[in-house]
Amino acid sequence: MRNIIVFILTTIFLTNCGESETEYATKWTREIKEKIIEDANQKPDRRFLDTASNQLTLFKGDKKLKYYMLRPEFDSIKKKIISVDTLVSIFYSNDQNFELIRELCPAIERSFEGVRYKGEHLGLAEFRFCDGKLKEQGCRYEGNVGLWKEWDENGNVIKETDNGKTEKLEGLKNIKYER
Repeated sequence: MRNIIVFILTTIFLTNCGESETEYATKWTREIKEKIIEDANQKPDRRFLDTASNQLTLFKGDKKLKYYMLRPEFDSIKKKIISVDTLVSIFYSNDQNFELIRELCPAIERSFEGVRYKGEHLGLAEFRFCDGKLKEQGCRYEGNVGLWKEWDENGNVIKETDNGKTEKLEGLKNIKYER
């Protein structure tokens, strides 16, 4: 009887000590971002600037390293560009399956950072006010899952939405970063 009680208590303890799906998704996202940035920071051998749409893409061979959507500010008197804002940046993995997407202030009233895998947003997604404070945060896997929080400009939680389905985040364990 004593052995059964010890077994049950040990099982309960080990189950409660495991990391949650959300914690795993946060860790997975951080690790994937680091790898994407490392891959994207290779020295490009080719650049393509689309001046009609203000887009710059950096390549190494036939692979994209980075993409930028730009917004130039013109001096109408001197007829030249005086500054350039980056609206969106996308960094690519070597296999081109992963993308680190960043939408940046001030073009829009908030910034965004998240990972896409084969076109699908996965893992932790963060929206921030232009001053860097969190605006919204939650996890994605086939849509929003788990608890999503929204903050006001003073850092107060103003909304919490539990989308459930956190078990979907287990699917991240099957998505490996190949080099």
